[in-house]
Amino acid sequence: MRITFYGGVGGVTGSKHLVEIGNNRILLDCGFFQGHRREARELNSELPFDPALINAVILSHGHLDHCGALPLLLKRGYTGKIYASAATRDVAEWILKDAANIQKQDARYMNKHRIQGAELAKPLYRLSDIGQVIKRFVAVPYARELSGWFNLGPYAPGVQIKFYDAGHILGSSVVVLQAEEDGKQVRLAFTGDLGRSNTPLIPDPEFIKEEVPTLLLESTYGQREHQPVKEAVEELVRVVKRANETGGKIIVPSFALGRTQEIVYVLHKLTDEGRIPRIPIYVDSPLATHISDVFMEHPEDYDEESWKEFGRRGDLPLSFRNLDYIRTQEESKALNEIPGPFMVISASGMCEAGRILHHLANNVEDPKNTILITGFQAEHTLGRRLVEGEKSIRIFGKYYAVRAEVVVLNEFSAHADSSDLQNYAEQVNGLNRVFLIHGESSQAEGLKTNLLAKHPNWQITIPQRGDSFDI
Repeated sequence: MRITFYGGVGGVTGSKHLVEIGNNRILLDCGFFQGHRREARELNSELPFDPALINAVILSHGHLDHCGALPLLLKRGYTGKIYASAATRDVAEWILKDAANIQKQDARYMNKHRIQGAELAKPLYRLSDIGQVIKRFVAVPYARELSGWFNLGPYAPGVQIKFYDAGHILGSSVVVLQAEEDGKQVRLAFTGDLGRSNTPLIPDPEFIKEEVPTLLLESTYGQREHQPVKEAVEELVRVVKRANETGGKIIVPSFALGRTQEIVYVLHKLTDEGRIPRIPIYVDSPLATHISDVFMEHPEDYDEESWKEFGRRGDLPLSFRNLDYIRTQEESKALNEIPGPFMVISASGMCEAGRILHHLANNVEDPKNTILITGFQAEHTLGRRLVEGEKSIRIFGKYYAVRAEVVVLNEFSAHADSSDLQNYAEQVNGLNRVFLIHGESSQAEGLKTNLLAKHPNWQITIPQRGDSFDI
């Protein structure tokens, strides 16, 4: 078995891992690179392998950095299937449609401002390409719903998989892959993005039951410890009460998939309990609205806590009377004229694009307001600059003084922290080889040190883009 890492290493975006077993070439994830616009576009424009030679794609979950290059894969010659949970298929459809629209808008902007004689910018794929991608999906049930392995069939003969709930976002999966090679059974596991325990709405990560010698383990928070979620909830209560008293606005940059729904869930619960005033709350992201609809279509993937708190009384966890989902640009712009207090939750989560930029531009200079950061902010993003306390930020070519209070609540992160990651690895029976992926170098190195301190016999590698290893 040979593994080549083409993305999702040396950073947290562009997840692509090619596994070669016998005559089969299995691609784990096919994601977009995100970050500096020019660099990301260059990386996303080309695939570092021949798509026509791939037998099967296995998708861990529907975040853009894991699924965003799927349309390009098909356009470049891939003819096989895409294996994912049913919820991931539905989530990925909206994520890809949104990516196509953003590319269209970006191309229009670049062509409008291009230097005379420069080549016209073109989207990597269009909205019309997404339907063909969705037709290739094969829904794979979680292992808890199956009595055995799921066979990939004629596309990858002899290859079997199991999905365990990764507890990261709706439909996310830890993938266990099994096949025979040279008369021997080989097996590896891929966490995708691993979630936290004891968080609302999504179940806790499920542990792998099989013996697995090789694990591809994410390391986003490899050397960081999250505070308990209850502490983040207390800080959220403080922020909402402050806004209610000052008439301020709470601007929440949030990922449309996962984070938005989790925050809405917590706000619903706090409002029902009377712990926060019933201020207006707006979800201003068409994508988040569509994703919330997908959540409502897959209640079978909610955790037990959600059923106890809302299901028994016939309530919907992502809908309550002071919550509005904003659908049009006109409604979004109208929020600028409404006096506080209110909260607006808007994408993108790292403040790199979308409606959140307009809300920041209109509100970041008012000390009555709060910018509430609720998750990981990658290097070189506007969100990271806010977290690091910069006093002036640039939006649409104009500089704004940061006078609003900036509050960081990483406890709402959908990623496991260092202890969670180490514990998950330790629960894998027969483990002796670990590849640390999906993390900045400092986080991966920190996790490696912690793992080796307790398991000096494990072989732990931090691969870089393009590295190949024979297992």
